[in-house]
Formats: sequence, structure tokens, C-alpha cells
Amino acid sequence: MVAGLLVVLGASATKADFLLRRAGGSFEDRFTSIDQTHWQRGDGWSNGTYMGCGWNARNVAVQNGRLALSITDQPSAQERFSCAEYRTQRPYGYGTYAVNLKAVRGDGVMTTVSHYTGPPFGDPWDEITFGIAGKDTTKLEIGYVVRGVGRRDIVIDLGFDAAKEFHTYGFEAKANRIAWTVDGRVVHTAEGGLNDLPQSPGWFYLKFWNGSGQSSWLKPFKYSGRPLTAEIAWVRYEEDTSALSN
Repeated sequence: MVAGLLVVLGASATKADFLLRRAGGSFEDRFTSIDQTHWQRGDGWSNGTYMGCGWNARNVAVQNGRLALSITDQPSAQERFSCAEYRTQRPYGYGTYAVNLKAVRGDGVMTTVSHYTGPPFGDPWDEITFGIAGKDTTKLEIGYVVRGVGRRDIVIDLGFDAAKEFHTYGFEAKANRIAWTVDGRVVHTAEGGLNDLPQSPGWFYLKFWNGSGQSSWLKPFKYSGRPLTAEIAWVRYEEDTSALSN
């Protein structure tokens, strides 16, 4: 998609022109309803063998003014369980992303937030991500991918249990720096040049899923007999407008 757009825009197109035409602007969603003009629910597929569930649109709902992402025992995409994915309808570029959420405690599950583009969109794989594994909800796992090369395995001690109450997690993405935050406090940074950090606008994903049980990363998942639900109170993106003038 990047190459195609550059051809359309012409060889003289600047990075600012490219971002302006492709990326969405600032927004905030407090989830009074499922907004299909802005978001899309994953449905009928899974992300690979590391997952033990398939995305199911019915597992994404708005309940009591919050976005509810659930794991259920309804089969989906040839997997035994269903899980939940909610992503924006368009990509977003440099700026500050924040999500107010309550994670889920339980072996084998993961609450994740990602800023992603890759082959499904015709791009190289660029991603900024963070997640909370249910096996230890006092830890935040963060990482990023640059053109398919992952920089992961960074674990932050939160100092609280993310499954007990809502907290705000996010990151500020710039061309030369990513800063991950918890409740407004910077907990980790990555710095570098244009070849060291993700640069492409990406789609913003909210996910709750269970692993296949084939690795020790998440521990084996055992369904308790009732749905598990991660809750999100709000999502906010503040566009870095200074990047459009560079």
C-alpha cells in the first residue's frame, strides 16, 4: 500500500503529504455504542497457531458505557473458543495514544493494544504494542516491530494489579522516539532514527484473546465455564500535527 500510494502521489510527494492523505486525525471514543463508521469487529478468522480462539463479532459489545471484549466457549474460525478484536477503520500516524482499561486475571489470556500495519494492508510489518498477560496482571509487556524485525521481551512492573481497577495505558509515537506510559507516567522509551523505529501509519487494535497452550509464555488456558471479559472505558488519540509540517 505504501508503494502504491507513493506512485499515485508522485515521486515529489513529501512525507507530510503522504501522512496527511493517509492517516486519520485526533479522536476520542467513550463507547456509548458500537460505531461501525469508525471501528470494525474482527470476525471469522484467527491470528495464527499461537492463538486458541477465533475472532467473533459477537464477542465485542458495549455494556454499561464500556467496551466489553470477551472470550467464550463458542467455536470460531475452526478454533474451540471465540475471542474479541476491535480495530479502527482507518490508520493513524504520529501522536499520543491512550486506553483506559481493566484487564483480566487468568492463565492463558492476554489483553493487548496495538498500532499495526503489515502485509494485510499491503505494507511491511510495523507495530507498536503493549499487553497484560492474565497469568500476572501486575506486569505490562511492551514491544515494537520495524519492517518485520521484532524488538520485544520488555516487561514493566506496574506496582498494582491491572485486573482490579481501571488504569490508563498508552504511548507517544514520534519519528525518533516511542514513550510508553502508565497513568501518564513514562515507563519505557525507545529512541532511534528512521530505520530503527516504526514509521508507518497504523490501524489501532484493541484485543482480548487466549493462547493455544503450546508455549509457556501465557500458561495453558482452561475455560472456567463462563465468559471472561476485559473492559475498556475510553480510547483517545491526539495527532502530532507538528509531524505534518516536517
